[in-house]
Amino acid sequence: MIKDFKKILRFTVLTAILVFFIYLAFKDIDFKLLYQELLKTKYLYAIAGMFIGTFIGSYVRALRWRYLLDPLKKNIPMSSLFPPVMIGYMMNAIIPRGGEVARPVITAQKEGISRAASFGTIIVERIFDMLSMFVMFGFCLFFFRQKISDSFPYDIEMISLYCSLGIIAFVLVIVVMLLNLEKTELIVEKLTKKFLPGKYQDKIHKIFISLISGFLFIKHPKSYFKIFITTALIWIFYAVSSYLAFFAFDIKLGFLDANLIVVLSSFAMTLPLPGNSAGTVYLFLKTALVSIYGVNPEVAIGYAIVTHLLNVLGILISGFYYSIKENYKFNLGFKSE
Repeated sequence: MIKDFKKILRFTVLTAILVFFIYLAFKDIDFKLLYQELLKTKYLYAIAGMFIGTFIGSYVRALRWRYLLDPLKKNIPMSSLFPPVMIGYMMNAIIPRGGEVARPVITAQKEGISRAASFGTIIVERIFDMLSMFVMFGFCLFFFRQKISDSFPYDIEMISLYCSLGIIAFVLVIVVMLLNLEKTELIVEKLTKKFLPGKYQDKIHKIFISLISGFLFIKHPKSYFKIFITTALIWIFYAVSSYLAFFAFDIKLGFLDANLIVVLSSFAMTLPLPGNSAGTVYLFLKTALVSIYGVNPEVAIGYAIVTHLLNVLGILISGFYYSIKENYKFNLGFKSE
């Protein structure tokens, strides 16, 4: 009963935040003009952009994931990785962050590897995503520093700096743990014995060590270049997706501007809200296009709506298709191995 209440409360709070951001995004919009903009939109450009970002970008993401999983099991076929990526996206769109658990569990079940270690690779993936986002944001600051500062009421520059330093510090700690794995196990064992009841000690110890195993790629320098290239390609495909959507709305902006749009979309989606963080995405994209580039508000919000909804539609259709095709059964709990 208490667990159900917590779920209902969490959903209610997240939905309220979503509605609040949607209100902020639409509060000064002329809906008649917005309707006219949507009528004259060249949707083929937006659909092409969605296909590149959602499907090609996701395929490259699955390829990068294979390199991260190599220390756990070599050369896992892409047919075992791409479907879970799309199912994970679908789960994220329905249940915020649900896909972060579903994806590694699905792959672990199919390939016979540790669930916790598989989840550890998802943590690594998110670290690469966050770092690449902050690197690209730093690059964009060289061109748009003042406009970005003027457009947003909070200091995104300092937030990104502190987050980057935090992520780097976290990675360094993990590296030290991996290079001293025996000592790490002893420390974890002592801590679990000191703070946890006996029945949980062994389980927590095994799960922690398995999670650390998700970072084993660090011990394989030959994979570094492949991971770097695939991370860069993921970002490029996302930027191409945003750039093509400019043509759908006759927005006269370039590829560098598309990179900034992707950065701000990524910032918006760090807050896990229902509907794939629709409210924050709409607000961030509208603010950027209107305040930084002087785009008409109705065109800006139209761009945000169309690109976001096409992305969600592609994710839901493909995720549902693969969940039926592969007959996946979800069991989202970790088990000790």
